[in-house]
Amino acid sequence: MIVDPVTAQIRVAVSTLLADTDAEDPSTADLLHAVINQLVKQARLLSSENRNSR
Repeated sequence: MIVDPVTAQIRVAVSTLLADTDAEDPSTADLLHAVINQLVKQARLLSSENRNSR
């Protein structure tokens, strides 16, 4: 299914954003955490769709 690779990429993007932004600019990191939290939420929703369809 396409859901697994998409959620994996979202999780990679989130971890990269967290690591790179927190280290470089803590003020900007605070602003991006809201966006990152939404990405995590979407990854969870997508992965639950995959489990429900089986």
